[in-house]
Amino acid sequence: MNCAITDLLVSNAGIRRDPGIPCDVLTAPLEELQRSMWSHAETDWRDTFAVNTTAHYFLAVALMPLLAAAAAAQERGGQGDGRGAVVVTSSCASMRNVTNVDLSSYAARKAATDHLVKLLAAKFGRWYIRVNGINPGFVPSNMNPVGAEGNMFSNLFGQVPARRAGNEDIAGAVLYLASRAGSYVNGISLVVDGGRILVANGQQ
Repeated sequence: MNCAITDLLVSNAGIRRDPGIPCDVLTAPLEELQRSMWSHAETDWRDTFAVNTTAHYFLAVALMPLLAAAAAAQERGGQGDGRGAVVVTSSCASMRNVTNVDLSSYAARKAATDHLVKLLAAKFGRWYIRVNGINPGFVPSNMNPVGAEGNMFSNLFGQVPARRAGNEDIAGAVLYLASRAGSYVNGISLVVDGGRILVANGQQ
């Protein structure tokens, strides 16, 4: 961002709220699974929607004039390099919830975020403010501390086709979507997950 024009907004937000009573959703008896699902509080669903989806909407709307100014400036200069871009962080959980733990509120809200990307791209299209999403797989974060003891996904990192957690891969995807290389890309969600969605619980 400079004093007059915003070329790029990277909107990165996410929280996960797990059920109060965890269980293995792939093997639990019906009664145990129901008890676990009942423990997934209604407030968890509300909070995850507010952070994982609604926040992206209002931030993008707030910056519309600056993003449009960036797009207009590059059009006047004949560059055509797609400035005035928004990149929204979602998750590969939005596409296929393949873990043995209940991520229902998180996955459902991230699926809403994927759809929001398309809605915003359509609404901003007249100004060619490009809106795209990124769907990361396992990437180190405060919510997902890769290598930390007790991480519920730690046994799966080596089982995705890439055989590792993500790292600077996400930054590379952002650079692509923000640069002239991605200037003809609009309204898509780019999966950057090392092949995570190709396997279920790390098994082919």
